[in-house]
Amino acid sequence: MAQDQQAATVFRRDLQGLRALAVVAVVLSHTLGVPAGGYVGVDVFFVLSGFLITEMILRDHARTGRVSLTRFYGRRVRRLLPAAVLVLGVTTAVSFLLLNRPRAESVLGDAVASALFVSNWRFAATDTDYFAAGETVSPLQHFWSLSVEEQFTLVWPALVLLVLALVAARSATRARIAVGALAGTVVVASFVFAMLQTAASPEAAYFATGARVWELGIGAVLAASSPAILRMPAVARGAAGWLGVGVIVAACLLLTADSAFPGPWALAPTLGAALVIAGGMGGASRSLVVLTNPLSVGIGNISYALYLWHFPVVVLLPIVLPDTVAAPQAVLLAATLALALISYALVEQPIHRSPWLERPRTPRAERRDAWTEWRGRFGSQFVMAGLCAVIVGSLGGIVVSPQLQSVGTTTASVTAGDDTEALAVVQGEIAAATTATAWPELSPSLDDVISRSTSDNPARDCFQPGDMPDVGRCSWGSGDAPKRMFVIGDSTALAYSPAFRAIADQSGGQWRITTIGLYGCRFTDVLLEGDGDGVMESCEGRKQGIAEMIAAEQPDMVVIAEAFVGGHTTSGQDLSPGEIVDATARYAAGLGVGDRVTYLAPPPLGADLGSCYTQVSAPADCAVRVDDTWRAFDAAGAATAGAGAWTYVSSIPFSCAGDVCPAFAGSLPTKFDQVHLTTAFSEHIAPALRRLLADAGLL
Repeated sequence: MAQDQQAATVFRRDLQGLRALAVVAVVLSHTLGVPAGGYVGVDVFFVLSGFLITEMILRDHARTGRVSLTRFYGRRVRRLLPAAVLVLGVTTAVSFLLLNRPRAESVLGDAVASALFVSNWRFAATDTDYFAAGETVSPLQHFWSLSVEEQFTLVWPALVLLVLALVAARSATRARIAVGALAGTVVVASFVFAMLQTAASPEAAYFATGARVWELGIGAVLAASSPAILRMPAVARGAAGWLGVGVIVAACLLLTADSAFPGPWALAPTLGAALVIAGGMGGASRSLVVLTNPLSVGIGNISYALYLWHFPVVVLLPIVLPDTVAAPQAVLLAATLALALISYALVEQPIHRSPWLERPRTPRAERRDAWTEWRGRFGSQFVMAGLCAVIVGSLGGIVVSPQLQSVGTTTASVTAGDDTEALAVVQGEIAAATTATAWPELSPSLDDVISRSTSDNPARDCFQPGDMPDVGRCSWGSGDAPKRMFVIGDSTALAYSPAFRAIADQSGGQWRITTIGLYGCRFTDVLLEGDGDGVMESCEGRKQGIAEMIAAEQPDMVVIAEAFVGGHTTSGQDLSPGEIVDATARYAAGLGVGDRVTYLAPPPLGADLGSCYTQVSAPADCAVRVDDTWRAFDAAGAATAGAGAWTYVSSIPFSCAGDVCPAFAGSLPTKFDQVHLTTAFSEHIAPALRRLLADAGLL
């Protein structure tokens, strides 16, 4: 990432090679999936940045007795900001051109957060949102590491200057000792925090500044300790460099996505990077040819640009790549390299070498000559690149614009007739959608339902974590209705709630239906791990409270609806679909309502709308087949019904046709994500669901 180097500092080819090793690991990991631990390249960058930033401050202080923060930040802005702004702008623009509207708007939010150096906090916060857990990765997610680094850069120089002022450091030695002590304290405190947070919430820990700053602190300790390191024998320093490379490579090859990160396994790449940096001090890295060769140095020179461009390319380019491309990964790598070279030559280096925001000590004429040299070498190429971008953008508009035209369809509607006709109509809509070749005019649109999530579901508050919801606000139909029904479960029951509200309202005063539960909480007699902020703290209490309510009211019917996905207990035991269904049956038996329990299957998993639904996609891209896990749950649910535990009702009649489940039916989107029915479609299937319940002898 950053390459802050003071002109007076000796150019270290080994550090450029170290950058190359780090960025190649990251790019290959994200593009090819190997090495599995290639993500540790970011940790190498952290150590490098901490070292260079601190060394620069200490050198300035040793030479002049003061540090100009204005000059320091001016250099950094010139070095980092232009290329970052370019990537943020291009990625956001392309996202609006290619992606669905909610996802593009999310990318815009990511770009703003990245520009403000807080994207790591944004991504950490997203992971706590249950209904955002399945969102497709952002093409700007890699900016989280730049945010961590810049947060460090905004605070660390001021802390260093404060310490230097407090100890009245009049010598370079005293200054380095004071800064080393400060950095060591940061390393210890942050690493302890990383260990604790990784154990408690690994997703949040991965992005957390407090859990990452120790890695930059290691670099700061190295910078403060450089005089002591230089007193070591050159042979020992050279050996340390080779050892460091080996440790980094081993971390790339041996660590996986399941490794506890950043605490403790980030120690491996960070200590490896520290060994390389320390080993190369005083020129001892000359023998480290794996890093100092021209190719490694060249890649290191463009490492920042490679890092910035690779993830937008990996996420966005496959959307427009034809399926016939023989080696798509090679295309991704080539595109990343081309964009990196262009932006390095035409944006990054010219601005970095320009007098913008600079108050240097070199003569004005010399600065002007350097700027003129770069402008002369690359000015014409920049104009040509701009013209090419305009041409490509225009062609892209010509290619994409026909895809954006709405294709109207004639949607059958039920204006009269019984529930049997309603079920037949829904099944006809599903069947027609599986063969559609163009998106119809949907109302609400897929963009709208993705944005709304569950916000328009009337029972949303009845499934939130916390205290037991108000049952009266979660009940539908006449309060004087002679028949009583409860619909309980996780977010699957929430998604079915609009259908059951419609059934209650259309029952002629016969049914009073309460829909209540907790998203992320399986209604089993064992506690299964669930996602979402506050879910696990509320799950057991919510299940018990609802069970007591049902036992007291003795309703005519209890419907349990929950996700058909694998799971494991809080003690770490993995449960098969059959074991989870058995655990649900045991919970149902404890309700004390006998055979009045119905187990309603959720719809099979749909496609990932975030990636399949784009400005250039077709309905077939978002139509999926019934998955094997759903079939296993289906078989277990039916078998348990055969044993008399409950009545089992399948969701296939209003979800899929010919084993294919489309993303819409008629003029309605079926789901707003992979799992949950849209409110509009849930209401639409109410007559069909009522028919299925009646056929099962339940209504």
